[in-house]
Amino acid sequence: MAQQYLPTFTRRLVASLAIAAVALSPALPASAAPGPAAGTSAEAPSAAAAVDLDLSGTWKFATGDDPAYAAPGFDDSAWTDLQVPQTDGAPEFADYDGYGWYRLTFELPAGAEGQNLVASLGFLDDVDEAFLNGVKIGGSGSMPPNAQSQWFEQRLYPVPAEAPVFGGTNTLAVRLFDMSGGGGWYQGPVGLFSKDALREQVYGISGSPADAATTAWVTDLLGRQAAALAAGDADAYLATLSDDYFHDGRDRERREREIRGWLAESGTLTVDDGGVEIIRSDDDRLLVDTNRTISGTRDGAPFAFQPRTQEFLTLDAATRTESGNQSRFFRDFVESGLEDARREYVTYLPPSYLENPNREYPVVYLLHGVNGGSREWEPRDFGARLDELYTTGGLEESIVIMPDGESLWYVDNEGGTPWRSMFVDELIPQVDAEYRTLAGREFRGLSGVSMGGFGAYSIGLAHPELFSSLASHMGALSLAPALVGVTSPGGPAGQSASPLADVAARSTEQLSRYAFFYDACEEDDYRFDNAVRSLDTLLDAKGIDHTSAVYPGGRHNDDCWVPRIADSFGLHSDQVREAFGADTTAPTVSAALDAATRTVVVEAEDGTGISRIEYSVNRNNGSFSEYGGPIAVGDRAATVYVRAVDAAGNVGAVVKVKVLPSRAQGGKR
Repeated sequence: MAQQYLPTFTRRLVASLAIAAVALSPALPASAAPGPAAGTSAEAPSAAAAVDLDLSGTWKFATGDDPAYAAPGFDDSAWTDLQVPQTDGAPEFADYDGYGWYRLTFELPAGAEGQNLVASLGFLDDVDEAFLNGVKIGGSGSMPPNAQSQWFEQRLYPVPAEAPVFGGTNTLAVRLFDMSGGGGWYQGPVGLFSKDALREQVYGISGSPADAATTAWVTDLLGRQAAALAAGDADAYLATLSDDYFHDGRDRERREREIRGWLAESGTLTVDDGGVEIIRSDDDRLLVDTNRTISGTRDGAPFAFQPRTQEFLTLDAATRTESGNQSRFFRDFVESGLEDARREYVTYLPPSYLENPNREYPVVYLLHGVNGGSREWEPRDFGARLDELYTTGGLEESIVIMPDGESLWYVDNEGGTPWRSMFVDELIPQVDAEYRTLAGREFRGLSGVSMGGFGAYSIGLAHPELFSSLASHMGALSLAPALVGVTSPGGPAGQSASPLADVAARSTEQLSRYAFFYDACEEDDYRFDNAVRSLDTLLDAKGIDHTSAVYPGGRHNDDCWVPRIADSFGLHSDQVREAFGADTTAPTVSAALDAATRTVVVEAEDGTGISRIEYSVNRNNGSFSEYGGPIAVGDRAATVYVRAVDAAGNVGAVVKVKVLPSRAQGGKR
């Protein structure tokens, strides 16, 4: 299918991903990055001149492929002049699938030696490799013969120290492979930056180097983390984390389980912090900008438990601990035993998630299109788009999970990846275990785009025990995977039908358990608008309520569906509200004194989930505080009142716990 190009963003809009509460730390390739030795010492940014070199503009371009094109001395004078980047990619790829090369010759200023440089190459369709002065500095996707697109990945390549020529001429050469449809270099920013300039240009983070005293204790903290894991001492590592630590979905408890699990496998772990810079940001955060790897062994072989990633570690200066980035939009993964590999997914947490620790939330699973991946939502600024739905759009706050489905059509592949089994049996249970979800079908929805529309309807209809609302934008509802060469185990009986065939085979009673939304544009390149009309006919004949639309004009691209996400997410919200409205059962709460700690511990239960627990000490006047953990009463006598509120707003009965003074508990002394 043709590439669905993203809208063109300004640099500042791309940067907004990092400065908001939905900040994301994108992965960097595993190539060595310049900087201090791993886990040993950090240092303030070099006194060398900053590098902020905008490389967008006119480049040399040619189709074809030859390793000689990477060499700085190659004569490209006969090549075509081409603008980099170009909205919708280069016209040279409109009717051509294959290799193309981009080359640019430029000067690097003298005096910048010692800077940690990163090449920001923006977004290319589909696969690339980049060379600076003939030295490979990075690549994304997989080149033929097993080509795999990575059009949605922002290219950020650390530059090896031996590659640049300071005070002289440099050549940056980019090899690109276009798999299908349009292609080329479609979005920036494109440039060569020292890390301070990169932070501002790409992430929107500006600030100044930390002072010497701060640098010293932060360096010590990083060293203690590395030393603890090298010694296999999880407790010593955990002592470097704040009590309210939260980093990319990992609170302190989850991080502890993760670290202890890695140590149980590996015995010891190596922390590699490269290109470390310690800064005080203009919004008064203390940050460590580092390219971090945590590695060890798995089954006796070297293994990166945390692959090299550019991270911004946030520190608490008052406690001198790491507090985490408090991110609500980040990459996570499930360790899939079925795939014997990690499966990545992107998580979005709603606006109130971190401020309301007792509330549970509905979940929407959002499936991407063919040749896509979980990271394609990042350049679309989807975190900010979802925030808008929930803060100003009036929809029910929800956790949104965006799995990576490659081009597997969301089924188990014959002789290959058992994707659907992984999703149902591993990913969904992990999401319910690690995040505060309302783990019932009434609060779990599926949305998909293009191939993802097939996935949403096919998986949803096959699992009525898991999902209650199904939404598709310009979905492949008329296709079965076998029609595009994707087959599943089990012979003819094991193949997934098209969603149209699925609906036709189901009874009115079966279909009435779902809420349905689906749409397409009138000029859809794959005629999925006709699938919308066909599904209308089927559901009408079975008497099933549904919401659908075929929009006048418009093709199979982002312009067709991105402006209408409120409609699909609105369907899921309506389903949640209906479930809440049907819930009239108040939650139950229990409370008891822990005599050893002199605290009152509270537990609550409810069928649809607890929104919050409230308590009051020595006051029964309707004034309650939100419960965040055991209630300390000390040695005094006290009366503690507790109650719970469920996700539907039902308020439980007040439970009263009378506490005697501690000396009265033990009898004679």
